[in-house]
This record gives sequence, structure tokens and C-alpha cells, in this order.
Amino acid sequence: MAHYSLFFACLFLVLLASPTQASKCNSGDLKALLSIKQSLGNPSILSSWVPSTACCSWAHLQCDRAGRVNSLTIRDSNLAGTIPSSVTDLTALISLAFIDLPGLTGPIPTSIFTLKTLQQVTIIRTSVSGFSGPVPDSISQLSQLDTLDLSANKITGPIPASLSKLPKLRFLDLSHNQLTGSIPSGLVHGNFAFLILSHNLLTGRIPVDYGSTDFDTINLSHNRLIGDASFLFGAQKKTTEIYLAWNRLEFDISNVAFPKGLTDLDLSHNKITGRVPVSIRDLAKVHKLDLSYNKLCGQIPSVGVNTHLGVAAFGHNKCLCGGPLAPCHKN
Repeated sequence: MAHYSLFFACLFLVLLASPTQASKCNSGDLKALLSIKQSLGNPSILSSWVPSTACCSWAHLQCDRAGRVNSLTIRDSNLAGTIPSSVTDLTALISLAFIDLPGLTGPIPTSIFTLKTLQQVTIIRTSVSGFSGPVPDSISQLSQLDTLDLSANKITGPIPASLSKLPKLRFLDLSHNQLTGSIPSGLVHGNFAFLILSHNLLTGRIPVDYGSTDFDTINLSHNRLIGDASFLFGAQKKTTEIYLAWNRLEFDISNVAFPKGLTDLDLSHNKITGRVPVSIRDLAKVHKLDLSYNKLCGQIPSVGVNTHLGVAAFGHNKCLCGGPLAPCHKN
């Protein structure tokens, strides 16, 4: 799901960029940037960072109208070391991103989260080993944070419940890590929220309060979650993508009303029971649907989305029948 985060990163850069950037940047920012460059071994990717030039024209950053650096994005390079502590000297920073940097390792520096201006933090796919250690609890200090993406690392331990204190957090991606424990309540807020926690070692039940969250996308697949998830559905919900595959969820799906705008639905490899709900007929926009490897039974509704779905979408259930599976036997 990293493409979502990259979309928001690009959007932030457009919003943060000023059409008439200041010719010079703040002297404190200049000092911090040169320190960052030195800490990273003066890499070629930062060759434009020359003290004699206007730093607001340097690559990989943006300045506001006052000449303060408010966005720093470094990606696709063979940098070595850790995230420099001098990043915290960029005191007007709104967006910070380290993406596809295989030489960066170690724990995520907690000092980053003293930058109270931060609205977006993206640290993804940094190396084969990835950043390690826990999700820093100090993230909860960032009251303006809208987007947090720490996916594809080696982060361990529980998801801090204190993240629920972030009133503006709308996009959270902690997928492809080694997180354990239960999912805290209230992690994301606002309209069209994204909660992406797939490919971890999370256990327990999905918090019921997520039934009232205005999700665009929720992805909790490839964990060890149990219990009911029916409250995530509803015909009037605006959710477009729901991924709950490869868990141990167990509930009757017969009377579930799917959101009519769903484009992606994957409930495979669980212990879901009942019949395929008739609301499947209303999924006019769906292009991925997978209910396989559950305990569903009965006839698949014959009119609707299943006319263009194959056996793989419904296979390996207890006793499903009807197109695209074998015909039901009449008693």
C-alpha cells in the first residue's frame, strides 16, 4: 500500500511549494542541511547542496515563502548510516520522507518527533533489514500529524495506544513489519481514512469502534486476528477497499451489507460462515473479490458481480454451489 503514501507525499510537495520561493533559506536551516549532508557521507544525490548557492533551490527539499525548509524528501540512493539527528534542527519542517534507502538502518530516532510542525512522516523500504526497534511512543506528541508511513521495515513490539491521541491522523501504514499485540482503538480519524496494518503478527479482536470510522481503505490482512468483523461493513459506508485475508476471523456473513462503492474485497483464508450475502449483487465497481478458503455454504447469488468472477473467488469453502462453481443439487 505504499503507493497511497507516495500519493500523499506528492500532494504535500505541491501544497508546500511556493510559486515565489525565497532566494535564500534560513541560516539555521542551512547549517542543519549541511550537517545532514556530512552525516550521510556527502553523497552524490545531495551534490546540489553547495553552501555558496541558495539552499531553497537545492534538490530534495522545499521552502516556504519565508525561506524556511518545510519539506525534505530523500529517496532511491545508496546512502549509509542512520537518519541524522540534525534533521531536528529543521524546525519548520512539515513533511519528512526517507524512501528506498538500503544503507540506512538502526532504530527510528525518537528526536524526529520533537518537531511539532510535522504533518507527514514517511520512512519506508529503507533496507533489506529495515529500521528496527519499536514504534516510538513519542510520535503521539505530533498533534498536527496527518500521515504516518513506517511500512516495510523490521519494527517490533506493540502499536502504541498513544497514537490514538493524534486528532488529525488520517493515514497510518505500519504494514510489513513484525508488530505484535492487539490493535488499539481510534488510530485514525477524519474522512476517508486509511488504516494499513497488514503483514504483521497482530492478535486479538478488531476494535468495534472501527465500525463507525469513515474508512476509504482498511487492510488488516496477514495477521492472527480473531472474532467478528461484520461491523466494518454497511451499504451506506464509503469504504472502497477492505482486506482481511489470512486471519482467523469467525463470523456469519449471511446478512452483511457490503459498501456499494467497494472496488477491492478480500476475506479469504478465514473461518467465515453462512451464505454469500445478496448484497454482493450491488458491487458494480468491484474488480477484486475473494471469499475463498472459508466455511461458506449455500447457493451463490446468481445475478450481479459474480458473472465475471471465476472459481478462485469462491473456491475451497464448505458447501458453496452455483456459478461460477458447480451447480447446486436439487433435493
